[in-house]
Amino acid sequence: MKYKTLIALSLTALSFTGCSFVPNYQKPNIETPEQWSDKEHEASSIILYDWWKSFGSKELDALMEEALKNNTGLLAGLQRIEQARAALKIAGATLLPSIDGSANASRSRTNPNSGASSTGTSLSTGLSVAYEIDLFGANRATQEAAKEGWFGSIYDQKALELTLIGDVASTYFTLINLRERLKIADNNLKNTQEILRIIQARVDSGSESDLELAQQKTAVASNESSRATIAEQLKNTENALAVLSGKPPQSITIERKTLNNLTIPDIAPMQPSLLLERRPDLLSAEADLRAAEADIGVARAAFFPSLSLGANGTISSNGFSDPSATVLSLTSTLAAPIFQGGRLKGGLEQATAKQLELVQTYRGNVLTAFQEVEDALAAVKAAQVRETALKTAAEQARRDYNLS
Repeated sequence: MKYKTLIALSLTALSFTGCSFVPNYQKPNIETPEQWSDKEHEASSIILYDWWKSFGSKELDALMEEALKNNTGLLAGLQRIEQARAALKIAGATLLPSIDGSANASRSRTNPNSGASSTGTSLSTGLSVAYEIDLFGANRATQEAAKEGWFGSIYDQKALELTLIGDVASTYFTLINLRERLKIADNNLKNTQEILRIIQARVDSGSESDLELAQQKTAVASNESSRATIAEQLKNTENALAVLSGKPPQSITIERKTLNNLTIPDIAPMQPSLLLERRPDLLSAEADLRAAEADIGVARAAFFPSLSLGANGTISSNGFSDPSATVLSLTSTLAAPIFQGGRLKGGLEQATAKQLELVQTYRGNVLTAFQEVEDALAAVKAAQVRETALKTAAEQARRDYNLS
């Protein structure tokens, strides 16, 4: 009858395991613009993940493939995903029973000086099963938080990958631009040195003053300094590109010398509404928010009782040939917090404050994402204006030169 009562109690407890104190998730309400302020670039719903291929540079394609395969930051991120997946597995284990086995053997002998000596052997084996009934959803909430943490690590990896792609592309183009600037600096230095040689000859002949010679020497020194600065920047950029590719500095070779003949792709920004659904940094922030709400469920469930069931079986004997004795036992433990000195209340307040913090963090990330797109579109537009103005200035300078 006692076993029947225990089983009935357990079945009754199991009927409450659907209870959960995790708040119903509601995505923070953020005003989303219908379109970007720059009307010249039509928003697109198509996401081009390998956008760098639009430049038509096979060298850049190869660099990107190398970086995505060997970058140490990406490889470390993969291990963070594995850590989060393992944490999810650990959290999920609390929803299942645990089974442990044991075995023991001992041999004893009485002291022959105390009388008749005897030797005895004792053997025992046991099996125990323990299961915590998740009455108020604490374990499920813990698993949910771990699952969102796993999702967040995947989104973080994707964000890291996108950042790497942008860094490789910008570093590659910066390197080529510095090569062109270095070539110009070499020509400028060569020209000023030639002018210095001419002025020196005129000074020696008495047709030029020492002041003009000093001024030209200053111009040569200035060009030498500018060239040294550009050469240093070029070397640093080459080293940075190598490290981004997961290689030691000075271990990569870039063949391209000029930005000419590159295809400049059209700019098609993502629609504002899609930005919230596609940017991995925003998805990661939302996963953190979901995990924080699951933590609130854990903190709330801590105020309520926990029920654990156990079963133990032991077989023991006094020797290999002696009959064995079997002991079976079933246990149930109901534990409820009575006085915790404010620990549980503090835990709930902490979890709630963390969730509210992450709401504002998410809102801030969304606003920053909108700002970054607007800033990028403004930068593109300004660059186009500068390009047009510089072409006009260059053409006018060419005309002035021809007229002179």
